[in-house]
Amino acid sequence: MEYAAAVYLIAAVLLGAAGASKTVAPESASAALARLHLYHRPWAVRLLGVVELMVAVCAFIVGGIVPATALATLYAGFTVVAAAMVRSGSAEPCGCFGRVEMPATPRHVTLNVLAVVIGLLAAAWPVEAIDKLFGARQWVLAPFLVFVVGGACGVFLWLSRPSRHLRAARS
Repeated sequence: MEYAAAVYLIAAVLLGAAGASKTVAPESASAALARLHLYHRPWAVRLLGVVELMVAVCAFIVGGIVPATALATLYAGFTVVAAAMVRSGSAEPCGCFGRVEMPATPRHVTLNVLAVVIGLLAAAWPVEAIDKLFGARQWVLAPFLVFVVGGACGVFLWLSRPSRHLRAARS
């Protein structure tokens, strides 16, 4: 169960990082939403960022069905938006991580779809709050958290790496 929880919490860390970034710097996400003719006011993007951050925190400290379902729902929305951005062929930043200049790629769509599945699985077989996850084996918590944060960093680096079609378009 801890392995499944790790993957779910990696998705939560990414969600929280994206939410915090949008809360601090909503301009890039606002511009990306405007290009898709979606509601794009900075206050709404900041509010979305706060919701993302709250869901991520709840995944860690509350656990259970509600945060997992909320995580899956948010990532489902991101899947639709990322797919629309990829379909448009734009190399403009997606705004996922605030000021980070990263266009939406098929990797974003793939990651979002996987996060939806992970969130739904975590809702079907609820992941406990982090303090209850290991029971009497609390010593495992620190390496587990290092693994989760490291995994999230690895996924972020994979997402931010330019894809082949963007490199070809820039040449």
